[in-house]
Amino acid sequence: MKNTKIFTLVRKTAISFVLILLTCFLIGRMSVPKPVTRSVDTGNQINTVEVVSIEKHTSGISFKVDGEVTPFRVIDIVTEIQGRVVYKSEKCRLGHSVRKDEILLRVDPTDYQLEVNQLKEAVKQAAVNITENKVLMDNTKKELEIAKQQLELKKRDYDRFETLVKTTTATYADLDSSLSTLLNAKDSIQKLENQIRIYETQSDKLEIALQKEKINLQTAELNLERTNIKSPIDGVITSDSFEVNTYIQRGTSVAKILDPEQFEIQCSLYMKQIQWIWLSRTKSGLSDGYVFAPTDVTILYEIDGEKWIWDGVLQTLDGGGVDALTRMIPCRVKVNNPKLVRLLDKNTISIRKPPTLFFGMYVSIIVHSKPDVELYRIPEKALLPGNKIWTATGGILHKHNIRVATTTPEGILFYADSKSIDDNDLVVVSPLATPVEGSNVKIIQTENPKKVLLSKKE
Repeated sequence: MKNTKIFTLVRKTAISFVLILLTCFLIGRMSVPKPVTRSVDTGNQINTVEVVSIEKHTSGISFKVDGEVTPFRVIDIVTEIQGRVVYKSEKCRLGHSVRKDEILLRVDPTDYQLEVNQLKEAVKQAAVNITENKVLMDNTKKELEIAKQQLELKKRDYDRFETLVKTTTATYADLDSSLSTLLNAKDSIQKLENQIRIYETQSDKLEIALQKEKINLQTAELNLERTNIKSPIDGVITSDSFEVNTYIQRGTSVAKILDPEQFEIQCSLYMKQIQWIWLSRTKSGLSDGYVFAPTDVTILYEIDGEKWIWDGVLQTLDGGGVDALTRMIPCRVKVNNPKLVRLLDKNTISIRKPPTLFFGMYVSIIVHSKPDVELYRIPEKALLPGNKIWTATGGILHKHNIRVATTTPEGILFYADSKSIDDNDLVVVSPLATPVEGSNVKIIQTENPKKVLLSKKE
């Protein structure tokens, strides 16, 4: 019995030992790494890649920015006279449209009309004074002619007495009397000539006085006309601050009128976009500092799925500096005809009346810059991280670093400043697992996708 127990214990111990050995063996086998079979590129293996041709891009760079519509000009109507308001047009109210030369307000014209009447009489009196002076001068000139004739007679008398004195026919007293008469005649002539000079001087003074009265009359008539405060343009009233029976002073602002025939749009551009505009060449030449060459833009506004567009021109900065918060350059787009609007999709039939621009609207702006630089275009999927591309021209892989200009719906635009790339190269658009510089590949060329970029003509 005792031997049986010992045998059972030995058997269990042996089984346990065998199981432990087997477990260790299996663990050891599992921990040994399996040999990896690596394929060595001996130059005989050729991968297949899909390529497209690199194309020259000649249609410029169009980019989209956001903008806010602002008034091109708002005219402040300021009174040039003072007085009590006796009339106010019903159209001179906030939001109403007015026509050019339409009367908005009327100031009491009574005092100004009286001043005009007084100055008209003053002008008449000045003209009468000139006429009177002219008559007196003409009469004096006639008297002078008579006095000169009398002087000739007195001179002949004196000469006769002088001859008679020598023959003792006349006395020296007669000669002296004749001489006195001659001198009086000369004195009369001198007085008449002096009087004519006075009249001539008075004539100049009276003429100046007449012109002064005429100027005063013109000023008074202008002030009388200014009692009717008119609209200088066709526009929309954006502010009115006076009513009937209100007394206004000279220089007081009574209304503001918005010019709806032109608008501006404030927008901001990155320095890179500004550079494209600087490099743009138009009929007016290249841009010069703060003044851009006029660059066409398309303004877009969407209403219920319909996209309406206007034409505009970008040519000026808005302040000439960089915004401190956004680090962008504020610019202004000018819209010369806000009412000239059309649908983006010509095939769309709209039952709505075309909109017009209102200041404060948020719109999209598509700037059509035409930088005077050479650009190439490739599909977006051809660009790898780090601005790298692979070409497979001639069936040989080559890696290139490119300088990307921008991304458009047509693809990636990059500057043609790399001498190792031209428009005869083929760029790889299919994924590459482990590309190797200079390796041979089999190429499959496809056509580039054609996408139309929104242009001004659309």
